[in-house]
Amino acid sequence: MVTMLATVVQAWGTQVLVTDNANGQRVLVNTNNNTGNLVAGEQVRIVFDGVMTASLPPQISAQSICVLRVY
Repeated sequence: MVTMLATVVQAWGTQVLVTDNANGQRVLVNTNNNTGNLVAGEQVRIVFDGVMTASLPPQISAQSICVLRVY
């Protein structure tokens, strides 16, 4: 499994568009869960199998998406 730290750009249905914090690349994340609770600007940790499509934007399938909160 691979971990990506990213910033949410937009979320809808079961997809979320993020910016990878490591390289600034936008990535479309697919998941089996509703992403309606994610808000633009939130920091998230995404776990996926390491497979990324060569499309624009690249796409991944998330095993999990966790919001990183600062308290």
